Amino acid sequence: MMSDFAAQCLAVKHADHEFLLHPERVMYWPAQKILFAADVHVGKEHVFARHGIAIPGGISESTLKQLFALAHASGAQRLIVLGDFMHNVPTASENWLVTLTQLLDQHSHIVVEVVAGNHDRAAGRDVTDARLLWHASSLEIEGLALHHEPCKDIRGYVLCGHLHPAWRIGKARRGSIKAPVFWFQEHCAVLPAFGEFTGGVIIEPDAKRDSLYMTGPDCVIKVPAENGYATRKASKAKNS
Repeated sequence: MMSDFAAQCLAVKHADHEFLLHPERVMYWPAQKILFAADVHVGKEHVFARHGIAIPGGISESTLKQLFALAHASGAQRLIVLGDFMHNVPTASENWLVTLTQLLDQHSHIVVEVVAGNHDRAAGRDVTDARLLWHASSLEIEGLALHHEPCKDIRGYVLCGHLHPAWRIGKARRGSIKAPVFWFQEHCAVLPAFGEFTGGVIIEPDAKRDSLYMTGPDCVIKVPAENGYATRKASKAKNS
């Protein structure tokens, strides 16, 4: 029987592996029971507050609760964040640190790992719960190379984050739809940013080689190249 989690996902096959893409911007690898997320950026609102910019509290706590809820719903045994788990070195008083510890207590059956990104500074890693397993460099699992930033890796197909990829359907900003996307390229797949307070950057995919999967409120859809980015890239070339 298909789980509620799987029912919301789009199943795709890349690099000889099947993945489930979830509308909440996480990717599940059923064969290994691993849930992947990228660019969580917890603590970002506290960084803004320290610079005098008022941001509503509770964003990081909500983000962590949603991430662990998805890991639990998927049936994952491992939760791996592909970098930028945190936004900056946290102060000891930041509430999300307590929430993280509580969630690790509640979901002790899930091993939580982070492939350190450019925001995951060593001083910050020392402040977080010691049960987080940090990988200072990349990690290889069954022919997949896990990184934070896009690259090529002789060990296998790369999974990464860092770019916060997004796509816009429609030419004009007014009346168009912009949403985070899973961006599968020839040598790597870039996951959308998971964090609620992250934003997205419109990417420039290769219409012949790449596949885009756009996230919606309750589904993930493949963006047809012939009606989407292929047409846009051709238009750019014609007008350049």
